[in-house]
Amino acid sequence: MSPPRLVGPAGLAVLVSTVLIGIGLPLPAVAAPVPATPREDAPSAISWLERAAAAPDHVSYHGTQIITAWGPQGSTSAMLDIVHAASQGSEISVVGSTSPDAKSFVQRATDGERPTVDGGPLALLKATYELVYRCCTDTIGRAAVLVEALRGDRTLAARFWIDRTTGLLLQRQLFGADGKALVRATVFTDLEIENGEFLGHLPPMLPGGVESMGLSGVDGLRTQGWTCASELPGSLRLYDVHQDSAAGVLQFSYSDGLFNVSLFQQRGALDPKAVAGYATTGTPGVHVRYGMPSYAVWSSGGIVYTLVGDVPAELLAQVVDAFPHEVPARVTPVQRMGTGLARIATWLTPMSALSWKLG
Repeated sequence: MSPPRLVGPAGLAVLVSTVLIGIGLPLPAVAAPVPATPREDAPSAISWLERAAAAPDHVSYHGTQIITAWGPQGSTSAMLDIVHAASQGSEISVVGSTSPDAKSFVQRATDGERPTVDGGPLALLKATYELVYRCCTDTIGRAAVLVEALRGDRTLAARFWIDRTTGLLLQRQLFGADGKALVRATVFTDLEIENGEFLGHLPPMLPGGVESMGLSGVDGLRTQGWTCASELPGSLRLYDVHQDSAAGVLQFSYSDGLFNVSLFQQRGALDPKAVAGYATTGTPGVHVRYGMPSYAVWSSGGIVYTLVGDVPAELLAQVVDAFPHEVPARVTPVQRMGTGLARIATWLTPMSALSWKLG
């Protein structure tokens, strides 16, 4: 097996740009599915996950974290140095790089009504999966508890290792539909709890012009011709919408509590040069690039769609197929329009690029 590819400084901006869930209005109410078997362990599991979601607001630390994703491209990894001050946020750097582009600041989350665990909205995690408490274990030399998320068919969807002392999430693993294939892992290799950590230099805020619309305007967007699916394959649910009015870009955020995707829509025609190096799929006109995150780009009905997410490849294909498609016509130079990828990247840097990780 070949070694994992490492994400360099240029990739930090979109390292885990499933992002985009760190800002917005409270989650809509969702009904929990009825489990096939009693959920006797759920209260303990939920209690520990709630603690993990709240821990970054109270605990300062310094640690090294490795994020790895597996897919058709093989494996891709990034090693991060994280200095987290509970009162401010986190300074995150790519280990081994001296480039200024390899460092970002993630501001402390202030939306207490929408807690997240390693980027997954906790409300959707509880609604989608059966959460099971597996009691005591240890990792990186620290006493921990293990919580598992099970699908309706009882296959394993995720494992969470939570520090017993601080409540910090030490490790998370996500599994494919078979419950066996590991598709994503986040793990601290070392962790030091700090007292009174303070970050002296705070980089700029998010780029201006991007604002949350929540879900109240979804019906209006549909009447304007935008595609606003409430649910997608894999139990992914729409929970927020962002808009960049100046660029004419809409971002629809979906999650099941574990996996996250963002769909960007912009009126225009797809410029073939913008997807140079992307692979084609069985669906005409769709261009994909697997990695961390994965991208799918296509155009239909005068709208360019850019899907960014951390979902497994097979689910990515199902999500793409759930949206409108048409056989691409030949585009003239006058009609060409970029996919918005360059503009989209600014939505993911520097603060929001990794804010989903901090709850």
